[in-house]
Amino acid sequence: MTATLDALTADGRVVITFPESAVPTQERESFISFLKAEWTARQSRFTERDAKALADEVDTGWWSKNRERILRSIGEE
Repeated sequence: MTATLDALTADGRVVITFPESAVPTQERESFISFLKAEWTARQSRFTERDAKALADEVDTGWWSKNRERILRSIGEE
């Protein structure tokens, strides 16, 4: 099977096309999700400092919620 990936420019937009049958549905959805996430990240004004602060906040919250369970499981080994 020959599958062609085309990128066209129309009305100030880039349109990527390929045969639907060339990529299994799950892989296609993953690819589209990746593109959406990449697009969102590039549009964000989120700085690296903001990302680090959020990661630290999430880590702290996760540890607070899971500390006892983790320590218990370590003690059981």
